[in-house]
Amino acid sequence: MTKIGIRVFPDNIEKVSKLEADYFEAAVRPGNDLSPYNIIKEKILGIHGAILMQECNFMNPLRKKLGTNDKSLTSAIEAADKFHVQYIIFHPGYIERGVYGERCNLRQLYSTMNQIKDSRLLLEIVPVFAYKERNIFPLHSVDDYKHLKEKTGKNIMLDIGHAMINARAMKYDPIQYIGNLIEELDIKIMHIADNDERKDGYEDSHLSIGKGNVPIEEILKQFKSKIELATIEVNQISNKDIELVRKYLE
Repeated sequence: MTKIGIRVFPDNIEKVSKLEADYFEAAVRPGNDLSPYNIIKEKILGIHGAILMQECNFMNPLRKKLGTNDKSLTSAIEAADKFHVQYIIFHPGYIERGVYGERCNLRQLYSTMNQIKDSRLLLEIVPVFAYKERNIFPLHSVDDYKHLKEKTGKNIMLDIGHAMINARAMKYDPIQYIGNLIEELDIKIMHIADNDERKDGYEDSHLSIGKGNVPIEEILKQFKSKIELATIEVNQISNKDIELVRKYLE
């Protein structure tokens, strides 16, 4: 049976810890005080490492040179050891806009990942256009992600909202595209959040379940036997979101 979790942060743990989740995925950034997580430490199954907004970008050699990538990795792995988690998630990176992006490349990502032997580390499917700057991740197709898995030696986890953005951007059939990602990448862990075509259609808006047009219900019903962990990461999380996901997985 699929377990249903919630993505949590140190500043919302008091509220979120009271919800009816089976587990939690804790956000960890370099320098974070992890003590707020102690009240849910027995239920933390995953760690989500720093993202681009915290200066972590595995495609950018400048971030590597400045040490921000290594700090992000170290903090996440130390937290994973502290809480005895099953998995650690990172975004693979982006081609950043402006001067920071001039040397971003996939070879840098492959090199960094190949040096990390921790089998808990997973790479997340990300949007081809991300953040308000619409930074670019140059991979999107199922074959692209199969190649990424092979070149990095890391398993892939699905963010269904990110995948929907890719489907819009590349004119893929959403259900077929997301279903093929799950089947061909042997997806076991996923993030769940809704979004829609607001603004340019590439807004990762983390809407509550059912408030957008991501085919969450269809995908969960079709692949409930394959998905082991389903983490909800919406902005205004409530038990209603958990109840809907649980209903789709029945």
